[in-house]
Amino acid sequence: MASSTTTDPSPDEQRQSFPNYLSTVNVANFVSSKLSGDKNSSNYFQWKQQILCLIESQDLLRFIDGTIPPPQPPPKVPSDDDGSYINNVVWRTDRVVKGWILGALADNVLKNVANFTTARDVWFELEKIFTSTGAVTAPPQTQVVEDEWRDYLPLYRATLMGDWDAAKRIIDNDPNAIKARIAFTLETSLHIAVGTGKSIHFVQNLVDIMPDDLIGVKDELGYNALHVAALTGNTEAAKILIGRRADLLCVPDNTGSFPVHLAALSAHRETLWCLISKTSDDCFPSPYLDQTGLKLLCIVIDADIFDVALYLASKYSHLATLRLGDGTSALQRIALKDSAFSSGERSFNFWERFIYSVPRAKKTHRRKQIYQQALELVKCLCKNMESLDYRMVSGIYVDVMLTAARLGIHEVIEELVATFPAAIYSRNFYSKQYIFHVAVENRSEKVFNLLYQTSNLKHQYSDLVDNSGNTLLHLAGRLAPSHKLNLISGAALQMQRELQWFQEVEKFLHPYSRERSNKAGKTPRMVFTEEHMQLKADGEKWMKDTATSCTIAAALIATVVFAAAITVPGGNQSDSGFPLLYTHASFILFAVSDAISLFTSTTSLLMFLSILTSRYAEQDFLYALPKRLCIGLVTLFMSICFMMVAFSATVFLEFGKAEKKWILIPVAVLACLPVTSFVLLQFPLLVDVISNTYGRGIFGKQSNRPFY
Repeated sequence: MASSTTTDPSPDEQRQSFPNYLSTVNVANFVSSKLSGDKNSSNYFQWKQQILCLIESQDLLRFIDGTIPPPQPPPKVPSDDDGSYINNVVWRTDRVVKGWILGALADNVLKNVANFTTARDVWFELEKIFTSTGAVTAPPQTQVVEDEWRDYLPLYRATLMGDWDAAKRIIDNDPNAIKARIAFTLETSLHIAVGTGKSIHFVQNLVDIMPDDLIGVKDELGYNALHVAALTGNTEAAKILIGRRADLLCVPDNTGSFPVHLAALSAHRETLWCLISKTSDDCFPSPYLDQTGLKLLCIVIDADIFDVALYLASKYSHLATLRLGDGTSALQRIALKDSAFSSGERSFNFWERFIYSVPRAKKTHRRKQIYQQALELVKCLCKNMESLDYRMVSGIYVDVMLTAARLGIHEVIEELVATFPAAIYSRNFYSKQYIFHVAVENRSEKVFNLLYQTSNLKHQYSDLVDNSGNTLLHLAGRLAPSHKLNLISGAALQMQRELQWFQEVEKFLHPYSRERSNKAGKTPRMVFTEEHMQLKADGEKWMKDTATSCTIAAALIATVVFAAAITVPGGNQSDSGFPLLYTHASFILFAVSDAISLFTSTTSLLMFLSILTSRYAEQDFLYALPKRLCIGLVTLFMSICFMMVAFSATVFLEFGKAEKKWILIPVAVLACLPVTSFVLLQFPLLVDVISNTYGRGIFGKQSNRPFY
């Protein structure tokens, strides 16, 4: 299966693809002149075509277009296995390609990219430099003269306070004040007024008296007033500035970022929508084209503004086919946002899950919207990628599939496989792990559960191993990542979950594979025992501490209710010893509640004592210990409830017919306090124990949608 579908070449093919004569190729035969950073006469596009001819002639285009993963430096200690040999050859060849590119650069360009690690990093950085800003430029070095800054200090104060009358008097007396750089970062009064956001009428009045050229003045960072409005989320000021000079939307700062980029970086959703709605398609230079547009889309995704991201991806479909300088695509960026999907690892706690089940709960309504918008964005990006050839699209979806499997985002995997069926065979270039290997190792149960929606894929995966000879069961035997374990209450329940994982994965494997040893000579069970030794010890301590605490509470309740049973309220008849109040309904309620409380507290005490004397074997954490803990907590909760009922009945018998009946109200309220405290503090733990032990579990078919 793997050999017929994966794009990874064999070791023999790798040896043929990277011959040693590459280091002797004469770059000068292909590149007539070095790439210059001269802003007046950049030869980037001619240089790019020549260097591409060189790289394509040697069939090494994959080292700069992102179709192979970035190579890793070879280990200091050489290894004889195929994986290490291939990695070493790939790394050496990448150094050759990088050397070709660096050797064709002028000194003023070379210093900007010399420290990048791989040939692809250098290539994308050059493209970013020469396509976004036009040439290698330096930030302005001008600074405000200290005397001038002191002269305009009153204007600075008036601008900060939003005092237009004071500012107007200064401007009337000194017309140069309106264009003065009143801050050491070369900001004008318009920059300051927009940035403070205190007085919109101040900004409006200032813009009204300013000539057009001053409205677009930049500060030390290359920010004009609209950049500042976007950065601070001053939507009203942005509307005023655009109304006067709409071309400010198309002016980049020193780093090539447009106002829309800064609004997205600061997560100002209203301001971002305003700027996008005002930016026309014929804007030049456009913030939506090529690397600049992809940068904007990725920033919007990072800010969780998925309605804007969906709009951009739908309108500018080419953005889905591009990759940033570091090799990431928009699809991979959203795959990193585990919190944007309902399957993400930042799951709700017990009370949030209850609230989430209410259709109109306001606290979770926004999160539901985010989930829906994020899923629609994934579908849109996948559809837009259909125009790419297999080589390009596989270079994008492999990283996305592995990232989604690691984070447990099954929605992304399902949509990718639905669009590109071959994505199911995505494999890590170095570890040789497929997505289900990654899912098991990272305890991504919702990705693993996709196996239940397949026809026969689960049988094909049962015998696959990674580069260390580990089967799926070996990976299940490893200790789960700490951020996954921390989602479960208590070390004992964490151990239970680990055993459940091992048991579930074991069902998918052939009996032979269950006892198969990896390259280290260890079977899956050996790996599990070694990796979970400390967790087992922590689970034993947690269980004993919990049982000890609950034992004290159960013993105390049993003592109290037993004493109450032999000291009945109202006293006894002197001749027969029969209770005086036995005919009252409240007395019957007291007797029954007291008896139930005694029986349940005694049962609870025995359960917790059995936990303290358990042998604490590995398999005991799977069912025996959680069952005892569950029974102990339930009976303890019942004993507390019935003890409070018995106490309330006693109080009613004493004061029910007295003149001060009002005392019954605070007693009844206070009687609910212990029960409420138990529910708030221990009930979520009880629910987790019952759910993990007796519930449907975390494994199983998630939907009827065919996966593969």
